[in-house]
Amino acid sequence: MNYVSEPGAIPRRVNRLRQILFFFPFILSAIALLAGGALAQDARVSGDGWANRFLVRGRLAGVLPEDSAQYNVPVRTHVSDQIIPEIDLSYFLTDNIALETICCITNHKISLAGGGPNIGDAWLVPLSVMAQYHFHARSGIKPYVGAGPALVVVTSESRMGPATSFNLETYNPGFVLQAGVDIKLKDNWYLNADIKKFFVDINARVTTAGGAVFGKASIDPVVAGIGIGYRF
Repeated sequence: MNYVSEPGAIPRRVNRLRQILFFFPFILSAIALLAGGALAQDARVSGDGWANRFLVRGRLAGVLPEDSAQYNVPVRTHVSDQIIPEIDLSYFLTDNIALETICCITNHKISLAGGGPNIGDAWLVPLSVMAQYHFHARSGIKPYVGAGPALVVVTSESRMGPATSFNLETYNPGFVLQAGVDIKLKDNWYLNADIKKFFVDINARVTTAGGAVFGKASIDPVVAGIGIGYRF
């Protein structure tokens, strides 16, 4: 199905690019540290006390969904960005390998693209379990990568504006990729920068006075943030 860009679509993409570029230094730092860890001699030496321990982190994160969807009529929608608190918990099976799960909830408004009215509001809970590999690039610095299954749960939705009904699929499976870095501050405290890319489709159905609109929205959000972690 071919779509025509509505007025305002290009400025919105520019704003989205600016938001993503805000977090780009964190991505570059993680990549540089990963490369350094891979090339450094004895970079994977264990013995720094990470095995069988937990690391809990709290972050302020930006949630930046994509505006990609296919409906039964030629219409585009826009999903709002959001800034949220995010908490995760990692358990280290070894000094390098860990499992991580996250906890957060995010609210988004869905509108017609090009400055159109809001048609719905939804609360989403992204769930995931990621397998991670942590590098020992140098003393006190641990970049990591991760991947795993994801499930976005729609906990509530409500219609807005011209919509007479607004319904989203409750359980939406997908997967997530991740990169980040933990930098030791003092004792068991760490500075953390993290970026995740979710790949999730949500089935949507909206009814207006003009009829029913239904299809699949590929929200595929980028979740990027910075915060503090504590190892115990």
